[in-house]
Amino acid sequence: MDVLRRSQTTMHPGGLTVENLAGDHAPFDPAKIHTDLTALTNDPTVVHRVESLIVAQLAGFDVVATATIEDTVTQTLAQLGYDQMAQSYRKQQA
Repeated sequence: MDVLRRSQTTMHPGGLTVENLAGDHAPFDPAKIHTDLTALTNDPTVVHRVESLIVAQLAGFDVVATATIEDTVTQTLAQLGYDQMAQSYRKQQA
């Protein structure tokens, strides 16, 4: 995984920082994952389950690349048996 760690000076206060391809940093917004998952299924139980696992996996890092977030979402969906949703998510991100 392309996960990065930075010093406190580059982190956004209060949590995870996302680094995009250009190297810009922004605070992590879990609502974006929720929105993406909701676009894939109308089942709130599935959304909550997958979202919780993704956020828990990312919580251990200070700075994470956007590609890592996308890979984590895709891998989590596939590991839980939601292969079609994983493929659809990957297409949405392309």
